[in-house]
Amino acid sequence: MGKRQLSRREFLLLAGLAVAGCGGPRAHLPLILALKPGIPQSLVSEFRRRTRARFRLQLVDERSQLLAYLRQSLQPPQPSWGPFSQRLPVPALSLLGADALDWALAAGWLDPLPRSLLGERWQQLHPRWQAAALREGQIWGVPWRWGVTAIAYRRDRVSKPLQDWADLWRPELAGKITLPDHPREVIGLTLKKMGRSYNDPLDPEETELRRELGSLHRQVLAYTSADYLPMLRLADSWVAVGWSQDLYATQANYPELEVVIPASGSAVWWDVWVRPRAAQPLPEELQAELPSLLVNWIDFVLNPEFAPRLVNLSGIPSVLPLDLNQLSLRLRRRPDFHPSTWERAEIWRPLSLAEAESYLRLWDQMRRGLL
Repeated sequence: MGKRQLSRREFLLLAGLAVAGCGGPRAHLPLILALKPGIPQSLVSEFRRRTRARFRLQLVDERSQLLAYLRQSLQPPQPSWGPFSQRLPVPALSLLGADALDWALAAGWLDPLPRSLLGERWQQLHPRWQAAALREGQIWGVPWRWGVTAIAYRRDRVSKPLQDWADLWRPELAGKITLPDHPREVIGLTLKKMGRSYNDPLDPEETELRRELGSLHRQVLAYTSADYLPMLRLADSWVAVGWSQDLYATQANYPELEVVIPASGSAVWWDVWVRPRAAQPLPEELQAELPSLLVNWIDFVLNPEFAPRLVNLSGIPSVLPLDLNQLSLRLRRRPDFHPSTWERAEIWRPLSLAEAESYLRLWDQMRRGLL
């Protein structure tokens, strides 16, 4: 797998983490890497009190930064003049967007999680979640929270409500739609429009699929996974396909936006706790404590006692089923918390290398207007 250049943003982030993470009196402690919006400090403090676990918690802002941190911590040290002349500490546990799970596995960055570390919490997960984290019989992560791909549109620009994927092909929306810069999302929603599954085998030469993708391309203002919210807020676009958490958070401040989870079902995005492969073992005094930390942390993040508090604070559904009465009134009104959304949603199956190449080839032809 080829090397990828760090973006300027990733470089500055990692430079800051290198300064913060490589020294100090707690530098020898195991590190847990997570997202800032996900785990309130009050709950972390409660976890420390209950377990007396010794660890550091490093929080970053975005999922892309989780992957950037792992990539940098698991690569050889940089030249001595750089901010990474000291290797970033490899986390004992890290949160990861599931989109990056197979990427990290292919790069050899992760160790499987023994069932002995997962305890009864793993057994209580829905079988779909257990299957999502399995590869060749091994468990490579613990699913934690999730959302779906959704549609948002401006009620002040779109007169007829959107209800399902097929509405993206309406002639009056030509040149007004942003789609994710993601082949599996876009080709997948097209398969759904055709009455199929996201996980159907892909034939890149199929005439009907190519025709539908070509028609959808002519509707698109931009393919972007990063800038679709500003474009929607400014009404440069009228319709955006994006991720439920982003869209609902934006809707809270822009009531002219309507968020729709397509009636035919959508794709699931999810966050997963993984165990990075350490280049060097921890000191002996902490090595013995590491299994206990892993067990306790997984028990903590999947604890039904804490789940309602985590969900109400983050606004993101948990992999644990919750009664709607445990949620705030605001969340109870959101369709993504209703059981029907989960029942209709699909978790992507892993792709073989040949299947991934087919997606990329078809995606390239779509983006170049060759369909």
